Amino acid sequence: MERSGGVTASAVLVFIGSGLTLLLACFSALAFFTFRNTPAQPPFMRYVMVGVAILEIAFAVWGIFSGIGLLRLRGWARISMLVFSGILLFFTLPALLVIPLMPLPAPQGMPANFALFVKLFLVIFYAIPAAIGGWWLYFFNKRSVKDQFRNGATSAVEMTGAPARPLSITIVGWVLLVSGTIGLPFSFLRFPVLFGAFVLAGWHSFLYLLGWCAFQIVAGAGLLKLRRWAWILTVCGLSFGVANALISVLIPGRQARFDEAMSLVRIRMGLPEVQLAVPVNFYIWSGLVFGVLFVGVQLWFIVTRKKAFFAAHESPAQPAGM
Repeated sequence: MERSGGVTASAVLVFIGSGLTLLLACFSALAFFTFRNTPAQPPFMRYVMVGVAILEIAFAVWGIFSGIGLLRLRGWARISMLVFSGILLFFTLPALLVIPLMPLPAPQGMPANFALFVKLFLVIFYAIPAAIGGWWLYFFNKRSVKDQFRNGATSAVEMTGAPARPLSITIVGWVLLVSGTIGLPFSFLRFPVLFGAFVLAGWHSFLYLLGWCAFQIVAGAGLLKLRRWAWILTVCGLSFGVANALISVLIPGRQARFDEAMSLVRIRMGLPEVQLAVPVNFYIWSGLVFGVLFVGVQLWFIVTRKKAFFAAHESPAQPAGM
């Protein structure tokens, strides 16, 4: 089947985005070499700039390979676009919902409507990738587009008799796998984390984050193979994530815990103490709502697709008398 114009346009858009991401990586690397010996620069920022550059290069390489796969109508490239669309929406939709509600006082000496223009710019900035991600999510799920990527090949179900993996499980598996892989090097930075009624810092934070990243990588790989143990592990892990977020925020003393965590972050980064323009509670509740919503959606898909995992390893019924 011939490649449609929409698939070609998507590939071109992916190549352009990957090129811009590589350009940003070059700027991040340039900033690292320019400011690494600056006395006023906190030592921690060197690691941040290196991490950002590596992350940008990884996304650019992912985009380039996905674009090539789209031009060749490879099935994995369509799945890759769906996963990337989900990531785009995850990072942009919460911002689109929060920015209009976020109190943003105008700096001294600026016009009264300065905050309005800043919010408008930010909404447009996040709306463009959100629209692209939403369109890709719809476009690459169309039957006519799916048929292009089948390319007349026999499906895995027909060749092996194994049940097909639901698309939602594929997306959740890849999201967990990518998130765990990206987060793994950042666990060594030992940022403080909230664990129920406690704030973990230092090596306690490192072990917690390392364990969470390991869970995501192992669970994501198991989901893509429809392993029963992966279903159980993912349900338990994501349920823990939701429960931990709710406990950390809803039990008394949340303000003190958040202030402690913010102070530890400031000390870790070598930054001076500053007064936030936006109330701290706004960040707390925004993070809770969207974090629980994101994990809850994944958990719902895993629970409702349980049959795919247990049917994947059921042997055919034996004839009577055998």
